[in-house]
Amino acid sequence: MTPQIDTDLAGLQRHRQAAIAQQASVVAAMAPRIVIACPGAGKTRAIVERHCASPKGQPTGRAVASFTKVAAAEIRRRAHQLGRSDLLEHPHAITTLDGFFWRFLVRPFLPRPTNSNPRPFRRLESWRDAPRELRQFTYLPDPGNPKARYAFDLAEFQFRYVAGGQAPVATLTGLERVERGRKQLTDDQIAAVCQLAAKRRTTLANDEHMFTGEETRRAAYNFLTTYADRLADTLAQRFHELVVDEAQDCSDTDVELLLRVSALGLPLLVIADPDQAIYGFRTQGPPAITRLLATADVIHLRGNWRSSSVICGLAATMRAEPDRRVADTALADHHCIGLPVHLIAHANGAEIAVFHALATTAQIPPAQRLILAHASATLPGMRSGSRRPPPNPSLALVWAVGILRQASADQRTRVLAEQTLQTAILRHWLPDADRAASVDLHDNHGVDRWHLRRLAARALQELPDTSTPMAAWCSAAREVLDILPPAPTVGTPLGIKLTTPSGGGNRAAGTLAGLTKASSEGAECRTDTVHQVKGEEADAVLVLLPDDERTVRLLSHWTASHPSGPATPSGRDSEDAAEALRVLYVAVTRAKRLVALALPEQHIPAVNQHLGTFGVHVETTKS
Repeated sequence: MTPQIDTDLAGLQRHRQAAIAQQASVVAAMAPRIVIACPGAGKTRAIVERHCASPKGQPTGRAVASFTKVAAAEIRRRAHQLGRSDLLEHPHAITTLDGFFWRFLVRPFLPRPTNSNPRPFRRLESWRDAPRELRQFTYLPDPGNPKARYAFDLAEFQFRYVAGGQAPVATLTGLERVERGRKQLTDDQIAAVCQLAAKRRTTLANDEHMFTGEETRRAAYNFLTTYADRLADTLAQRFHELVVDEAQDCSDTDVELLLRVSALGLPLLVIADPDQAIYGFRTQGPPAITRLLATADVIHLRGNWRSSSVICGLAATMRAEPDRRVADTALADHHCIGLPVHLIAHANGAEIAVFHALATTAQIPPAQRLILAHASATLPGMRSGSRRPPPNPSLALVWAVGILRQASADQRTRVLAEQTLQTAILRHWLPDADRAASVDLHDNHGVDRWHLRRLAARALQELPDTSTPMAAWCSAAREVLDILPPAPTVGTPLGIKLTTPSGGGNRAAGTLAGLTKASSEGAECRTDTVHQVKGEEADAVLVLLPDDERTVRLLSHWTASHPSGPATPSGRDSEDAAEALRVLYVAVTRAKRLVALALPEQHIPAVNQHLGTFGVHVETTKS
């Protein structure tokens, strides 16, 4: 071993000890505190260690709230592994932020069911948990032509409440809008569909007492005003602090609620990376998290245990604040790996083959490669129509099986496929499956969601291959579903039986369901949108930047910034570009060893020069 390597290893060890000391300061700090954590900083570890430092038998507990069930589940799993199952029980609470608002700010004040109004209030994780018959609707663009009808589901829309408004505003998600547009729905017709969706959502909230996140927040805001004194007592009796993880995802309403909770006397420990705020559709203007940053002393976590020094340097160029454009300290074993940032010119899809070649040269297997884009329509293979289940229940089940058997299916589509498979089991057995919300199925029939997931996994193993003719596929599927009762009290399948679509009995089931065969090249490589992989990582990441005006604004905003100066002036276009840059930041910081950007060739010189200004190692690679 040479002296130079000895010096490098000694320096790495010092940096790691400094990063561990930063984490320890988070564990020991008294709330209120703000923690600014860079990507790969080990913040989940710090949260768990802080929670596990709590003595047993305390009269008050800690509430830990994150924005996703996955993050909350990871915190619970790590605490259990450390032998502190007591920290998962009363008086503690580990939940999502939605769950915290619902359990402690809303549900205690909702009226109980009465004979005149027997429907209980229920919180849904998403509108896919609402009764099928209530969340789905049809649109007839021409009442004189009833055959020209379009099916919609509330889960295909994004909703938000405008300040002062009583009704939500609905917009179709990007992929759905593109697909519907191809089916010749005009912008005016899509606007009419969105109005129908908003009306349907209002009906479910007011008449069916079904809340999702936005209704929960509106109710929490009202109850924090009406019952402030009572909440101050109950929160203080239950908790001594509230930890909010991934707080950069907070909307303006979330921030207002948290500030009001803090004002009632519950100290906050807020953990965030402002440069990962990528849910701008929930907040108008700059990220809402900026309102929280000045409310307490700040602790910084600047050690990155995930990415190489090159990737840390690349990410630093994308940060909004000049004083944060210093590269984080790379701490992983591969911290000094020499792989540059690759800029690949668009070449009709050949840029993907170039990425695979680069990853192969770096000895990165396909399973550790990730292809990302801001919007689904930019991703390869996402225009095939296979990302949504067909409306026919039998074909929807075929679609779900085909998707779940593809190693390269993106995460959002896999989740939808899992839900579709579980729904098929419920519809086969329960006559009211389409009329009941998922939370009602437990009360009515004793359906346990974890048992249902195990049944779905078993069905996936036993259902026939999607190349089977449709008639034979349905027959075999009925036999499989007949032996998978979703609850102990259900003895006979009384639901809707799978039937063969008219005229399709001899055709392959997968073909009828719209499934496409995965490409053999990079078949195990995952493709997804950036929003769906937040919190994940991969050895190699390719980010696809389309040749459109949005990319022009993004790159102009990015390359206008300098190490010690601001980016472009404020304004609506600049705010959109700033969010697009934060999305790009999240994308590249998923990478551990290799990052490539595929972009229009005319922009490569400017990006190359800009990264050179920051000293980032870049190579231009031709397709």
